[in-house]
Amino acid sequence: MNAHVSRNKRKNRVIYFFPIQLLLLHLKKNHFLLFVWVFLFSIITGGFGKSIGVPQQFLVPEYLGATGILSFAILGFAFGGFVSGYNLYTYIMHGYRFPFIATLSKPFHKFCMNNFLLPGIFLITFIFFSAKFQYERELVPPGKVVLNLISFLVAFTIFQSMSYVYFMYTNKDAKNFGKGRRRNPQRDDSPVDTPIHHPIKWVRERLVVKKWYVETYVSSFRRISLARDCQHYSREVLQKVFAQNHINASRFELVLLISFLLLGSLRSFEVFIIPAAASAMLFFTMLIMTISALHSWFRGWTLTVFILFFALLNLGYDQLKFARQSTKAYGLNYEAPPAIYDPAQLEPDRQTIRKDEAATIEILNKWKLKTGDTTDVIKPKLIIFNHSGGGSRSAYWTMRAVTFADSICQGELLNNTFMVTGASGGMVGAAYLRELMLQHAWDPTVNIYDQQYADNMSKDLLNPILLSATTNDWFIRYQRLYDGQYAYSKDRATAFEEQLARNTHKAFNRRLGDYTHPEKEAIIPMMIFTPTIVNDGRRLVIASQPVSYLTASSHANGNHNDQPEDIEFTRMFAAHDPMNLHFSSALRMNATFPYVTPMTTLPSEPELEVLDAGIRDNFGMKTTMQFLYTFREWINLNTSGVIIVQVRDLPKNKDLSDKKNTLFGKFSGPIGGIYGNITKTHDYNSEQSLRYLQGWFGEHIHLVTFELEQSRDSHISLSWHLTKSEKQQIQRSVYDEKFTQELKRLQELLQR
Repeated sequence: MNAHVSRNKRKNRVIYFFPIQLLLLHLKKNHFLLFVWVFLFSIITGGFGKSIGVPQQFLVPEYLGATGILSFAILGFAFGGFVSGYNLYTYIMHGYRFPFIATLSKPFHKFCMNNFLLPGIFLITFIFFSAKFQYERELVPPGKVVLNLISFLVAFTIFQSMSYVYFMYTNKDAKNFGKGRRRNPQRDDSPVDTPIHHPIKWVRERLVVKKWYVETYVSSFRRISLARDCQHYSREVLQKVFAQNHINASRFELVLLISFLLLGSLRSFEVFIIPAAASAMLFFTMLIMTISALHSWFRGWTLTVFILFFALLNLGYDQLKFARQSTKAYGLNYEAPPAIYDPAQLEPDRQTIRKDEAATIEILNKWKLKTGDTTDVIKPKLIIFNHSGGGSRSAYWTMRAVTFADSICQGELLNNTFMVTGASGGMVGAAYLRELMLQHAWDPTVNIYDQQYADNMSKDLLNPILLSATTNDWFIRYQRLYDGQYAYSKDRATAFEEQLARNTHKAFNRRLGDYTHPEKEAIIPMMIFTPTIVNDGRRLVIASQPVSYLTASSHANGNHNDQPEDIEFTRMFAAHDPMNLHFSSALRMNATFPYVTPMTTLPSEPELEVLDAGIRDNFGMKTTMQFLYTFREWINLNTSGVIIVQVRDLPKNKDLSDKKNTLFGKFSGPIGGIYGNITKTHDYNSEQSLRYLQGWFGEHIHLVTFELEQSRDSHISLSWHLTKSEKQQIQRSVYDEKFTQELKRLQELLQR
């Protein structure tokens, strides 16, 4: 470029620099793309999803149980695909506004080079925050941090190079079509034919709109050139360039779409379960390409058509069975006539309740013998575990805290445990520990204190869930899961159960009925699940034993409620093979965090949907209270008291949220305040329940709390994924002062 130019000319060359004009274009017209970029920036900077571990998925991706060169490379490759999709979207939608690029060699390549501002800023931001997080939080050595980030950049570059090679050999510029050469009049109206875009004469129509003025552009990595005038080129030549580039771009999009669906079909193989952040990038790539295709059909009407479509879909959704691909509880019979959901009719009668009480008392007697008491001289303590929800942190903390405490108590803690209940992740960890207790009863060489078992609960569950969500659940669920004579569609619920099986070496490859005999013989504790029924807020009580007494509507004060609050699963679905229910499905229903794992639909009329037990009772105190009240007489006669061990993933009476006064916070405060204080509400309810229990048992009821200590600076995310530093923090927490004090008190209670 000529150095002897006026000051105004220099100013114009900066203002009308192609990258700056493209950025202004995004700000003015590409609001959807801009939103995606803002969303991604907010994730990696910790502005979105910090409490549930979203930033960690991007900053330290995990693949096949490890964070390293390979996991960063996969994320880099996925980000390269997203940037290519971003460039394709912008080029197809807005390339016609800059007709000068049709006169350049490799027009699409030049366009991508100048569309680099947002991806470039994102790359710099990602490198900074990822390096900081790896070094400060994950304690990764500097050399390995550098290698991880280099692998990310190399993989990103490889994908960009692949797209460059493709477009270099397929796209042509104006010179290749012949300067000023006219098209065949007979083919003048030929439409642009693309695989996924509407065949319209889009370029001809759009070239007549107002063009964006550009003076300079990046012509190579080391050079900035002046934009040449394209007035001497006929409109037909420019039209042909853009049309041909548009066809090639659409074919490239189609290849990405096929690759996307192929990856989804192979997600049952562990090697194809890519990092969660890479799945998110794939989803955004597909989303922008879908929007691009829709816009080519409806143009300015896209948003209106989109809203109308979903409005009509919403109105007719109940009749569209093909669109209602609900998640099932695996093992249940959905072919039998649906169970009628009438809470009043499901109220158990007194004869049934007494029969179930007698069966449980028989188990209590066997439990008493197992504890070693045969003389009634030294009566045992009856222990009930209450486990809080909290994803992987609760599952890992349950295994770590309980096995450590039991080893210190020389096995007496678990030996005296009669019942286990609670919510979400805590119950996943408790169920795994109970399964190990059963395996130890059959094979004494199984050491439940082995750290490898606790570590199994810290393994990732999120990657397969997000991969399924992005490649399958929002699209066509064409894969099937077969279980004997039953068949179910696969979705992220399947992914959750399959990954849990991999992490635990198929420990949960059992049915609900498989635990009936071990529980009945008091070999292992009874386990009660209580997922929440979304339809009316009641609890669905799932157990391997008949427990109608937990669903009776008679209260301690003698009042009777004609509408029971709890529904017994095995009784309501007696005709649907309830004992054949996959035990992992029971765990999943009890740990269904909204949107992460889907709600489970049960075979009833009307259809019941269930969510996480923590919505109603995050610790299981309500179930514990019902059980203790029912058997209070037996307990007072045969035990020296009750110890409720509450294993919780958050410190009691501590506020870990970082509240800031914002305008949005002012509007969201009423709803956010209620939702954000659910755990505190459960605490208040638990304390009230404990006061009732003290009225029934006096000084013979005790609460021992194993808290996972956290602070604002060392908060462990609520997620199905744990970082290396979070795992180490949980491992160390058994040496915290408060835990040590509670463990010492537990030992003293057991010795009384």
